[in-house]
Amino acid sequence: MSKKIVVAAMGALFAVAATAGNLFSTLDADYSGFISKDEAAAMPALVEKWKELDVDGSGDLSAKEFAVYEAAENPAAEAATMKEAPKSAK
Repeated sequence: MSKKIVVAAMGALFAVAATAGNLFSTLDADYSGFISKDEAAAMPALVEKWKELDVDGSGDLSAKEFAVYEAAENPAAEAATMKEAPKSAK
């Protein structure tokens, strides 16, 4: 299979996962609750920002660390999530 087809297929997979709000879960292939650098390799843009995102220096990204990446890459999704959050009673 050509590299272009693999990249396109991975892009489509991540687009679907992001739409569903599940990109972290999709990348966390071993269900450890963290994204390893090996798991992140499927997203070169994520790997490029690894040192910046891995603020605790653990070598893995927590859901909280990954949320920083998602918010920076897709601010519209974060705004939509904020709009969908239930309003508390006053």
